[in-house]
Amino acid sequence: MEETHYRNTDVIDLRELVLVIKKRKKLIVFISLLFVLLAGVYVYTTKPVYQVKAMVEIGKLEAGTTKETPIDNIGDIKQKLEYIYGVNSKKKQIYPKVKAISIGKKSKSVFSVLVEGHSNGDAISFIKTIVSKIETNYKTKVSTFINTQKELISLTNDDIQTAKDNLKKLQNTLENYNQKILNLSQKDAALAGIYTIQISQNQAQAQGLQSHISALKAKLYNLKLTITPLRISKTKIVGNIEVLDKPIKPKKALIMIVAFITGLMFSIFLVFFLAFVQGLKEEK
Repeated sequence: MEETHYRNTDVIDLRELVLVIKKRKKLIVFISLLFVLLAGVYVYTTKPVYQVKAMVEIGKLEAGTTKETPIDNIGDIKQKLEYIYGVNSKKKQIYPKVKAISIGKKSKSVFSVLVEGHSNGDAISFIKTIVSKIETNYKTKVSTFINTQKELISLTNDDIQTAKDNLKKLQNTLENYNQKILNLSQKDAALAGIYTIQISQNQAQAQGLQSHISALKAKLYNLKLTITPLRISKTKIVGNIEVLDKPIKPKKALIMIVAFITGLMFSIFLVFFLAFVQGLKEEK
């Protein structure tokens, strides 16, 4: 009988627990509502955070007729931006801020940037500022490239003019040889043969100069193309900027539900604790 008595005292009486909760239900309701109220104050006083994403293409230069090359290595640009905007920093960032920068596996000139701000407008303006800063940082490099190409254009023009002058001299020489052949008599057949050989040699040189001039003109054309907007592209945003209509945080519904559940659990724990303390006092 004594063993049965000890077993019965260890069994939890659910009816008694329900009576304890009913006895202090006002306290439970009050604490739960207090938690919800505090959560509501937090939710509606905290500034919302919006998220905006954009694809950015790095500016390119084309020095030849083969393919364009980015103004800098995209991996280096990513590291510079992450350092400047503290992407991986543990310090608290001021909005708008860069949340993440990512590069595709095979991409050499395009990266995505994720920006957070208190409004979509602020985040979009911040992305445009980043693109503008990239363009400004590499403006010197682009200017140097353009100046170098202009020097090559000037040298090519000089080469064309020199080749034209040489061609004109050869043409004058050919006219002189032709005139000398016409003025020779039949007795000067040997001299006429020498002039004929000279004429054929000069004609071959003239054809070579003409081909050289044509090649230089083609080179000049390509050099001029390299400094046109067709071959020098600026850093720009590709396509449309992705914008979310609703803020990503605070998540109002989730916070309110969690606050209610937390308040309910805390209030029930408090009620049982108070009942336990009261029971100890009664036993004493």
